[in-house]
Parts: sequence; structure tokens; C-alpha cells
Amino acid sequence: MKKLLFLLFLAISMNLLAQERINFNSDWKFKLNDQTKAELVTYDDSDWRVLDLPHDWSIEGEYDINNPMGGQCGYLPSGIGWYRKTIAVPTNWKGKHVEVAFDGVFMNSTVWANGRKLGVRPYGWISFAYDISKETMSSDSITFAVRVDNDKQPSARWYTGSGIYANTWIDVKENIHVANSGIFIRTKGSTVEIDTEIKNELDKKAKLTLLTSIKDQSGKIVASRKDKLKVDASNSFKVNQTIDLDQAKLWSLENPYLYTAVSEIKSGKKVLDRVETRFGVRDIEWKPKTGMWINGKNVKLQGVCNHQDAGALGAAVPDKILRFRIQQLKDMGCNAIRTAHNPQTPQFYDMCDEMGMLVMDEIFDGWMKKAANDYGAHSFQEWWNRDLTDWIKRDRNHPSVVIYSVGNETRGEIGKDIVTRCHELDSTRLVTSGHSGSEYMDVLGVNGSSEKMGWFDTMEKDRVFIGTENTHTWQVRGFYRTKTWYRDGYPNKRQKSYYYPDLTEEEVFSYDWTNAAGRNNYKQIFNSSYDNGMVRLTSRQNIEQLRDIPYYAGSFRWTGHDYIGEATYVHGGWPFKSFMGGAIDMANFEKDLFYLYQSQWTSKPMVHILPHWTHPTLKEGTEIPVWVYSNCDEVELFLNGKSLGKLKPGASWDKMQCQWMVGWTPGELKAIAYKDGKPLVEKIIRTAEAPTRIALSVDGEGLSNKNKDIVQLRVTTTDDKGEFYPYGENRTYFHVIGSGKIRALDNGSPIDVEKHFEATNRIAFYGLTRAYIESTDETGNIAVLASCILGEKKQVTSNKVSIDAELISLRGDLPNSDIQIYYTLDGSVPTTKSVLYKGAFEVKLGTTVKALVVMNGKEVQQLEERFANDEGFVWNAKAVAANPGGDQAEDASFDDANIETKGSGFKGKGYIDFGRNSGGYVEWYQENDGSEGEFNLQIRYSANDKIRSEYKIQLTINGKKQELILPALANYRKNWSVFEVKAQLGTGANTIRVTALEDDGLSIDELSVK
Repeated sequence: MKKLLFLLFLAISMNLLAQERINFNSDWKFKLNDQTKAELVTYDDSDWRVLDLPHDWSIEGEYDINNPMGGQCGYLPSGIGWYRKTIAVPTNWKGKHVEVAFDGVFMNSTVWANGRKLGVRPYGWISFAYDISKETMSSDSITFAVRVDNDKQPSARWYTGSGIYANTWIDVKENIHVANSGIFIRTKGSTVEIDTEIKNELDKKAKLTLLTSIKDQSGKIVASRKDKLKVDASNSFKVNQTIDLDQAKLWSLENPYLYTAVSEIKSGKKVLDRVETRFGVRDIEWKPKTGMWINGKNVKLQGVCNHQDAGALGAAVPDKILRFRIQQLKDMGCNAIRTAHNPQTPQFYDMCDEMGMLVMDEIFDGWMKKAANDYGAHSFQEWWNRDLTDWIKRDRNHPSVVIYSVGNETRGEIGKDIVTRCHELDSTRLVTSGHSGSEYMDVLGVNGSSEKMGWFDTMEKDRVFIGTENTHTWQVRGFYRTKTWYRDGYPNKRQKSYYYPDLTEEEVFSYDWTNAAGRNNYKQIFNSSYDNGMVRLTSRQNIEQLRDIPYYAGSFRWTGHDYIGEATYVHGGWPFKSFMGGAIDMANFEKDLFYLYQSQWTSKPMVHILPHWTHPTLKEGTEIPVWVYSNCDEVELFLNGKSLGKLKPGASWDKMQCQWMVGWTPGELKAIAYKDGKPLVEKIIRTAEAPTRIALSVDGEGLSNKNKDIVQLRVTTTDDKGEFYPYGENRTYFHVIGSGKIRALDNGSPIDVEKHFEATNRIAFYGLTRAYIESTDETGNIAVLASCILGEKKQVTSNKVSIDAELISLRGDLPNSDIQIYYTLDGSVPTTKSVLYKGAFEVKLGTTVKALVVMNGKEVQQLEERFANDEGFVWNAKAVAANPGGDQAEDASFDDANIETKGSGFKGKGYIDFGRNSGGYVEWYQENDGSEGEFNLQIRYSANDKIRSEYKIQLTINGKKQELILPALANYRKNWSVFEVKAQLGTGANTIRVTALEDDGLSIDELSVK
């Protein structure tokens, strides 16, 4: 009843304001799996779950190696889901133009109102709306039903989420109104030009006045223009107005000043429609020799690519977290984001406008199939024009959007039509694409190929150039290796990688997530945070090139934040679930790379030391490369109070970090950064003892007094002195007290496949854990109790165990707390009669410690932690070969074939055997982020010489077929051979299929592409 009254109040308000946009996110009903006749009004949805939008059902599920999403999309569940919602129709709506609007639904959505099918939208990253005026006129209530079909997988090459992941709205207008996205504002100097499209849905001609007023940021009207017009019955009319601003304040990165255009359509004195559009006044020029100029200032695009998801929160990212992530990138020194490889939600662009972040707005991944069931495979040809039109008309008023990108690692003559359509819709912005190689692009955008050694010496300079996906370096937060690593090995003629020497002759570090025997694939490695793990060049050299090459307009590293998906091709698959190329991990914890960029791209004095100084298994005196990043003139490093000398950060890539070779000894490292000879900022890191405590803190803004606000709680593993313990992997348990709940838990790990959504506990990853806590009312107190059994899982230096329980207030006052902890060591469930915890105690390897946390006499948490040789990360892992093998057949897609493990000598977990299935196939996905060209394919196989002397197979690459003959081998399934063939691979996504043309006696082990 309360909500109905509120809706009626809004309807009355609309009568006064001429139009209203009503948030439509609350109280939807949801059910997973397909439902028969759920679009009908009479359908019984009483057992459906009630939830608020935005919503991503995939992130709520369990990671599973068998989920159809697979490694490409992150092993989460997909499927079909239904949403329903019934509302009363206020009398004020009747006779008006009413729409239901969706900012984003992934994917293949169908919407009904009172059983009438309103339409379908295959693309999952587009905003759309439907007219429901018939229903509001004829009915007193409306039942909406939305079917979302993300069943066929993979539906992209990365994690997409599933469901109505963005905001929904009800828009109520008069029958004469501004068309959807019907206002287009552009500026030149201090002149503002505005096109306004007006729709007349009445059956008679209308005499109208269009009054456009421009307000400054304080709300003061600084300019206006009035035009009289006539609009024919059932027709549209476009009005062009030019307004001069006196001493216009310019929008820039440093001062993102925003004006608001207020468009009012009047009939006599009555205001029929009123639309507010924010915009910025800025002039942008692109020059091939020098790149981009904003308001007469040459600006390098210091960019990153980012996907839609935010780790544990999936694709339905709360506004507060989205804003935090954009600000985090800005604090890093980033000034541009490429929306890879699809548009983001509307509020993203609003935030970039407000914060001074440039946007390369990207619409598509491919113009053809790049994943088996993506938009390119099924809908592109029919829908691209409509989706592109809706996208540009939605985003073209944002001053942050400075260039459009229409594809990524794609190809085809359709590029010409796409660029032409972009120019028709918006002639003020240039068009590029990530590595399409299309001659029709205004700006040359190149992905990985632009990282190759010598590329800039031969590139064409007739157009502006942008490194649209450059550079590719990989790193795991808190993980270090002193040996240089290349994805494809070094030297590599195809990649033309730069040479980077090892930091030490022998590898210093051996701590790892597993040993060699624990890897299912040679790609399953963590990468070093020294900036020495790459495809072709380091982040440092990319920074240097961007800075020093005048015609290098911009670079967008892959990526800003880690993201779910692309785990198979790049990282070898399960348990790897995510891509770890970001400067920030999935849980919004900064990696060392963040501080490298900050040292090069920002001016606020900073200093950062890596690696950490806790190395319990290293022999004292072992020399460790200590790097310090700083944007100051000079840095001095101290070890246990003794100066190791001063160094100046250099301009060249190899001098950007100050490096000291420091003999390992426990204690304190301190770096002091100087400017003009004066100390400005310092950083101290210390050796930590075994973990005994946790520390709780909040990253970003705290909880405000509103419902469904969210906060990021950080849990830091420390020793008993409060020093950060960088190997922490103990499990923290969370209990929310008051008006809040756990939204999700995370830790930034690329291999932790525990469920995120509404989980109650999570292991730490390299000493950190993240909890997202959400308020459930507007005002109540909210606190969190976090508890942890702490100790070294493998007891490397200590067999002592501690138990810690910490409280933090997130809103209001801390509750009164009398906390007692009881524990057992024999595997039994602890009770209040068990041993009372009073301090650290010793345990033997193989012991499971269980604990009960009692607060104010109430049992609130049961904890558990096992200490054993087979638990946790390993401390003596041997180095892995740079590139010891290929892509295993058993990890690829296959049909009419089986995974077998009989015999010997095969690589990986097994091989593909076709048995008697002539026509069976195995198919690999191969992404080429360099240039198209000729490659060597090596097919490792075994073929039975007892059946025939040779075996015919069909090799299919991107639809092109050729027949090959493999010689038979003695000792079937024990003797393996490599058949090599030259093949043409295109840029971007490639599919390579091997089909057996004869039955019996053939097995395929792996494919290598050289």
C-alpha cells in the first residue's frame, strides 16, 4: 500500500513537471530456468524469489568446471531466467505516452506487458525502451514479464553476467514530447549547437514553443533561446538551435565543468515536456603527428581497457563501486578508459563526465562469430545498425566520450558501412577499432601488434595512431619472480619481443600456488609483480614509448582491473577462473603495477617499495632486487636504519624504478623520497612474523543513511605487532550485526573458485580478503564481527595457532560486546564446554582446529582451519618452463570423441580418441592479438599402424578446409609424433578444427601454434 501511494504521489508530481522518470528497480520476481506461459497475467508466480534490480544471476551461482560457460566466461552458471512485476496504473498516466525502459539485459531478452509481446533485443549491452501506452490506457494494472536467454554458451569471450544487470525505468510523458535520445549537443569554441527532435503523437497539428535554457553548475541560467514551431499530426520535427555562451567554462581532465541544457516544449503557457541534458564545452582535434588536442592542449591517452564485471559483484555493479573503480584508475594516473568490448551502463558515462575521465566508447567485439554463441554468431547482421544507432544517440552528449570504437580484432567490408553510419549519427567524433585493420577507420587502432619491436619504425603516419590494446603484461598481487617470463617464449620471431634481462642469475623466490605436479596445463602459473612477465614488452617500456613518440596518441593497457573469464586460452583453465592482466585485482586491491603508473603519470608525491620484506625460507644474505617507484627527484633506501644510498628515478624504462640489490635479513626497509633536496614522503615495510591477527578497515566511502548502500570492508592479515603478513591464506568468517547483510566476498585470487554471493567466509589471498556489506534500511546501526583461526598452514616457521575476533562499526555505534572463543583440536564441534581460548597454542601438522565464537552469550560463529603439508600454497615450487607444450586436446571442444588416458607419453591429463567415430572432431579456439599471417600448426597425435598405414584428417581453420594425411605409428598410444603444417590465421579469434575422416585408431594429444 505504501508503494502504491508513493507511485500515486509521483504521478501527481508528473502532472506538475510535465514528465517524470521513475526508478523501476524494486520488487521484481525472479525464477531461474524456462517457465511455460510465464508471460501471461494469470500465471502464478507466488513461489518466485523477490529481488531488486540490477541483478546478475550468474555471479550468484557456484563456479563449476562443468558449467557450460566454461573457461571463456568463467565457469559460472548461465541458462534462462524470468522476471515478473505487477504494478497499479495511476489515473494520471492514462492518455499519456508511457514507456518501460531497460538500461541493459544480458542477453536475448523478450519483454511482455499484460501478455502483449513488446519486442526482443538480442544484444546484451544495449539500452532500449518499449511503449506501453496501450496498457496504461486500457488497464488498471500492468504485469510485466521479461525472459532472458543466456543459455547457449559461450556467449562471449569473457564473463558477461546474466539477467537484468542494469537499471529499469518507467517514463511518463505527454503525447507531445522530446523523442528518446532526441537531443544532440555539440560545441565549438563558446558556441553550443543543439538539435532537438520533437514527437507529436496526437492526430492534429500542434503549434509549439521550444525554450532551451543553459544553466551553469550553480543552477544559474546563463543563456537561452526560444523558437516557435509547428509539428504535423503523428509526426516528428527536428529543431536546430545555436546558443553562444559568454566566457564559457571549458570541460577538461583537470576541471570537468558541466553545463545543463534545459529543453522545454510549451503549448501556450503549459509545459508539455522538460528534459535536462548535461554537457561540457570542449574542443577536440586529432593530428596524425601529435595525436589528440583538448582545448588547445596536447593530451596523451593514458588509458586502460575494462570489462563490465567487478569481480564478486558480477555485471550488476553498484554505482558506488563503479565510481570507486573509476576514481581508483584516476588516482593511478589513468585518464582514459576503453569500454572493452561493449558499451557500459549509462551511469558510467555520467561518472566519467563528472570526474574528468576520457572514454573510448566501444560497441562491438566482432562483426562475425568470435565465440560459438555470441552476438556476432547469431544476430550481428540483422541488428548491428539498430544497436549502433541506439548506442550513439544515447552516448553522444557526454563530453567524456572522445572517440568511438566499433570493433575489436575483427575484419570485413562491413566496416565501411559501420563507420559511415557513425558519421551520419555524430560527425563530431572520429571512429576507430581495436585491430580491425580496416582502411575505413578515421583513427588507426592496433592491439598487440603495436607492441612488437620495430613497429613504430615502419608504421604508416597518415592517420592518428592509438594502441587500442597495448600493453599486455600479467601479474598476480603479492607474487614475485626474478626471472623474466614471456608468454610465447623468447626469442619469438612472430611476436618480435623486446629483450629484458633476468633480475638475478638464479631464481630467488619459490613460493607458489602449487608445484609442477599440481598443474593441469603449462599455462597455469602466477606472474610476477616486478613487471617482468609479458607478451612482447614491459609496462615500463610502453610508458616510455607513449611519452616520447609524438605520433603515439594513446595507449590502452589490457587491463585496468582483473576480470572473470578468458581463463582457458590464456591461463590454462580450471581452477584459474579469471584474467590477471590488470593493474588492480578483481577485489579492487592495487597491485605493484598500480604504483608504477602512479609514479609516471601523477604529480602528487608518492613512493612505493616492492617486494615485501617477509621471506622466511630465504637464506640470509640472499640478494633481492628491491624496487622503489617514486615521482620525486631522488629516493634513499634504508635497511634497519642504515642508508643504502640515494638513487634518482630515470626517464628510460629500465631506470623508472630505483633498484638496490639488498642482502636479505629480517627487519625494516624504509624509502624516503626527496624533492629539491627536501624529504617529502616515505614508505616503511617490515618483516612480519607468523600470522596472529586480522585488521579491519574500509576502502572508499563508508555507509550512508540509505537502504541498499554498500561498503568495501578490507581484512588484512597481520602478526602480533600489526605488521602485514603477505602470505596470509587463513579463512575469515563474517557476521553482520544490525541493519545489514553480506552482499559478496572476494579476495582477488585468480584460482579461488568458492561462491561469492552472500557467502559467510572466505580464505585470504596473499594477506587480504574483501567483504561487500550492504545496508538493509536507511538508519540502523551496522557492525561486522570478523573472526579467523590464524597460523602458517604448512608450519614453515611456526606451529603456533592464534584465534582473533575483531569488530568494526560500519554505520552508527559499535555494539556492546563480550566475546569469548572456545576451540577443539580433535575434530569435534566446539561448545561452550570446550577449551576457552586465552592465547596462542601449538598444534601438530594434520590438526584441524575448530572454534566457536560467542558474543554476549550467543553463539554466532563456527570456525575451522586445517594445518597440514597438503594445505595451502607451497614454499619450494620449482620454476616452470617458459613454454613447454601446446594446448591440450582434452581441454578443447570436441564431439563424437572421448577423453582417454590409456597408454603413456601423452601430455596433460589425457588425449582425445575418436574411436569408431568417423566425423568426430576436436576444435581449439586460438586468439591472435598480433597481425594476420602464416603460422606453423603442430598437431601431436598417435595413429595405429595395425589398422592402416596412414590416416586422413580434415583441418578446418575459420571455415576453410584442407585434407591432410598423418603417417601411422608403431606402439599406438605410447608413441606420439608431431605433424606440422603451415596455416593462415587471421587477427583476433580463430577456430582450428581437426576432423577424423576414417574410423578407429587415431588419437590427438595437443595443438601448438608457432
